[in-house]
Amino acid sequence: MDGVVALLALAAVVGVWWLLAKRMKAGGKGWFSRQLAGSTAGVFSGLVVVACALQLGVIKSVEETSSKPAISYTITQDEFREGRPRKVEATLPRRLTDSELAEVAKAIREDSKFDADRTFIGFRVEGQTESTYWANASFDPDYESTLIGLSADDYQKLSAVDLAGYPSRVGSWLRDGALGHVMVLYTKDGKYFIDSVFSDGGKNTEEYLAQKLPDGGLRLELPENNFNEHYMILSDGTLQGWGENGVYLTLPPMAASTKGGDQVGNG
Repeated sequence: MDGVVALLALAAVVGVWWLLAKRMKAGGKGWFSRQLAGSTAGVFSGLVVVACALQLGVIKSVEETSSKPAISYTITQDEFREGRPRKVEATLPRRLTDSELAEVAKAIREDSKFDADRTFIGFRVEGQTESTYWANASFDPDYESTLIGLSADDYQKLSAVDLAGYPSRVGSWLRDGALGHVMVLYTKDGKYFIDSVFSDGGKNTEEYLAQKLPDGGLRLELPENNFNEHYMILSDGTLQGWGENGVYLTLPPMAASTKGGDQVGNG
């Protein structure tokens, strides 16, 4: 359709130019005056054609037709079968706001060679520790989204938690999945505790039995442990969660923030 409008605009330019120059020639006007007036009127006519097409929605401006959002994304999987919804997995450079997520999801839906009536998108974020999606988005056919992990705002709050109130802190880790929180391991009166600190300021405290390992690591388990679940703190500070089926959680050590946010106390 854009090509048709372009041809019409060109025809308007040439046609008006030729007609006006012809009439002015019949009126005795000079060659230069005829060409200047004809070209000016022709270009104006072509612009009118384009403006009318934009107003009627026949064509769209460059800004309107650009579906690539300012936020980058990487499509890691894209599947579609005739009669079934399109399923996409994508990775984001960071956690997005609701409006940014909607913008990226729309761009992914349009960035396809498939003609799918429904599209389902699973998003992960670079560096996230949870294996599940950070968020889901769908067009069925209307847009809907579901946040599974931490929102951008909550992640920022937890990343900035001030841990200066834990003078006997052994380690801290950030869980970024559903009900995400900061885990703080510390000692008090010779005992080990883990505080789970949430973005709204809430905190849960649990005592753990500790066993030091030959390599400098630490094994932690609850006093009542019927399912053989426990934590392993490796010598490099990595926290692993273990269950009957092996490792279910791996978290790198969190750098303690010494500024911003409220102190969470020392338990």
